[in-house]
Amino acid sequence: MPLTARQRSIHNKNGTKRSASFSKGKKTRKASESEFLMTNAPSDLRSIAYPGGAVALVLLLTSRLLAAYWSHISDCDETYNYWEPLHFLVYGSGLQTWEYSPAYAIRSYMPLWLFALPAKILSYVMAPVTVFYTIRVILATLSASADFMFYKAICHEFGVHVGRVWLCLTLPAAGMFASSAAMLPSAWSSALVAAALACWWRKRYPYAVMLIATTTLLSWPFTAILGLPIAIDMLLLKRQYTEFIKWSFISLLVILLPTVAVDSWHYGRLVVAPWNIVAYNIFTEHGPDLYGVEPWTYYFVNGFLNFNIVWVLSLSCPLLLTACTAVAPRSTSRAGFCVPYWLALLPLALWLAVFMLQPHKEERFLYPVYSMIVLTGAISLDCLQKMTFAVGTELFSWRKDREKRHYLAYTGPLMVMFVILAGIGGISRITALYNNYHGPMTLLRHIPESSEFGILCFGKEWYRSPSSWHLPHHHRMRFITSQFDGQLPAPYQETSDGTRIIHPYFNDQNKGDNRTYVDVSQCHYLVDSDIGTPTRVEPAYHKQTNKWDIIATVPLLDSSKSHPLFRSFYIPALSYKNIVYANLYLLRNKLLTN
Repeated sequence: MPLTARQRSIHNKNGTKRSASFSKGKKTRKASESEFLMTNAPSDLRSIAYPGGAVALVLLLTSRLLAAYWSHISDCDETYNYWEPLHFLVYGSGLQTWEYSPAYAIRSYMPLWLFALPAKILSYVMAPVTVFYTIRVILATLSASADFMFYKAICHEFGVHVGRVWLCLTLPAAGMFASSAAMLPSAWSSALVAAALACWWRKRYPYAVMLIATTTLLSWPFTAILGLPIAIDMLLLKRQYTEFIKWSFISLLVILLPTVAVDSWHYGRLVVAPWNIVAYNIFTEHGPDLYGVEPWTYYFVNGFLNFNIVWVLSLSCPLLLTACTAVAPRSTSRAGFCVPYWLALLPLALWLAVFMLQPHKEERFLYPVYSMIVLTGAISLDCLQKMTFAVGTELFSWRKDREKRHYLAYTGPLMVMFVILAGIGGISRITALYNNYHGPMTLLRHIPESSEFGILCFGKEWYRSPSSWHLPHHHRMRFITSQFDGQLPAPYQETSDGTRIIHPYFNDQNKGDNRTYVDVSQCHYLVDSDIGTPTRVEPAYHKQTNKWDIIATVPLLDSSKSHPLFRSFYIPALSYKNIVYANLYLLRNKLLTN
């Protein structure tokens, strides 16, 4: 087993002299974590090259900041449930969903205020779209910081080889690209859970408990499941009852009480938003299956799109660990201060078991365990290397070097091959996402600045809106009638008590209401596309040249006419021959604008 970062540091600095000093003139005792040495480790093991702290942090920051600028908003829930309410808190205007109606109050304003405060300050010196990307940079930086903690903890807990493989696999992963700068509770939880697990593996239990409490009470209540292994370790294995209860209680006071106070002020009544969202999804008949019902295969396909062969390795981790233990038992042994494999990897198993059984499936639901998916993929690759070495020593001339050389000396090319394949797959997926779906992120910048009031309308392309942050000042976003008959957001009332007003058209049944629409004649600007066949309800507005001018056009994938493989992954010289792009138009009303 590779030396961990701490073990390697001790060994290199002190060598065998300190090892001898432990027993010289003293009674023999069990080595503590900080004293654990492998003095008989092969010399080539002690020379493993892996990125140090500064290098790893720079790599992670670079990757996540690129995502902040180049990634698109892949889920309309991010736009309407988070960016729009945040825009209201900063600028006093935005769209409200039924979840933020005081009649239901299942979303909390507290996490939004953590971004609204710096955004409010920036709004005095920046345009809204610049503030938007600045907030994304903040999200990406926090994500990179949590990933850095996770990387250091992996090196400590699973060895520097697994750590460096994890780093190489996570940097180009399409899943990490999509989640690291997203304004979503599941994305915030991804960072918080990674930091909590890192603290747990480093035996920093108070921080681990508080971070799990933060992701549960402030971000996404269902991530409490991921804290169960920490509770098992503290309560059943370590018997730290007092510490667990103390820090759980402190977390409850520090996090829940301010959250309840802020939400109760916004909603005008006593509200415990974390409980409300749990109650809606568990104790109502329609909660879990009203939106996004998908077949059982959904996460298997989605996981491969976001992590390619890493996803396959991740799902194979239990099998490969078992096989590796049978073939090379010593290679999977754990130091006494390490968490057992079954417990360390239990968060991912719990999460997949719970969410794969739910009828409501969405890509973002797996965000909290993305770092764990890559970790189990790295562990599986490590197991493959160990088993390859074990078999090789029996079949080839490696046997004579078995005690002198380490398995990495022979299986390095295998690791490099998998890392390169995963990297190519990740970059191919990221390129496809950018080429196919990034257009809406740039379309609205063509609306000219004006001191006059203006309305931008979305019809059948309502789910592609990048949010009000991309509009000039004095412009508002509205919807016109389309063939979509579900419930759409409506504007906040632009008053000081706008969050407390109960609008009669909101419901928790996803039933549309015509009162949330405006007539197309009231729209100063309109977003339209040539995807699909025009109908009476959804005419081709871009062809009505007597009423509308086309002021901007961006390409947009027409998925119904494109090959599934080539639209999912970018393959040079082949993708453009097998996919079809439509046009997304920004139209200007000739009668209302000059």
